[in-house]
Amino acid sequence: MKENNVLIPEIYASYPYDGKVLEYYQGVFESVYILLHPFYKAVTLELEHYNVDRWPKKNDFIKGHYPIAWHEILNLSELENISQIDVALRTMIGAIKQQYENKTWAKQVFELYELTKIIPCDEGYISPFLENPLLYAIKELGYDYLFTIDEFGLNDPEKMQIDYLIDNDQLDKCNYTEDHQLLFATHWDCHCTFLCSSKKIIDQILDIHPFEGFFCTPKTEVYWGLHEI
Repeated sequence: MKENNVLIPEIYASYPYDGKVLEYYQGVFESVYILLHPFYKAVTLELEHYNVDRWPKKNDFIKGHYPIAWHEILNLSELENISQIDVALRTMIGAIKQQYENKTWAKQVFELYELTKIIPCDEGYISPFLENPLLYAIKELGYDYLFTIDEFGLNDPEKMQIDYLIDNDQLDKCNYTEDHQLLFATHWDCHCTFLCSSKKIIDQILDIHPFEGFFCTPKTEVYWGLHEI
């Protein structure tokens, strides 16, 4: 779709940059579940031995680390809720305006890393710890293929077998089913992924794998840690 000669991605293959999440998807998806990206700690893989050009493949990364839930971070730190974790993480990467930053919370996350070597979760793309469980769950619902596309819709979407996506690092920012009934997409400044579908389908996925996260309410914003969720 084009608007004033600028390519605009279809709603079922995109995510909101700001504002209320459900309002953005209104008329397309009934529900949105926020999948929290896990923190993680090395088991056999030391990331300091890698660089951007030689980063471990997804499945090697998963084998070399174990995930740590946000609620475990609350037990290990003085942070009181997941909204504080969200603001801390966004502060650490400079993803929110200065007046909304909380350097005290960010310091607590950094000090936890120094003390325990628990690495803060990554932003911008779906966590490798969530990829395969989510793909297996979608496959269990009867889907064999997904379309993948970047957030700007600059390239044609690629139709890919879910089995291939499980074995390889090919997911993009936006990934959706051919019938447009399900989407998961990751905002570049978010340490979480939006899982969009009907409430029934999302509940089925959560029955298959209990992903840590929460359902959006009409008040939930993209920068949700700064607002009532």
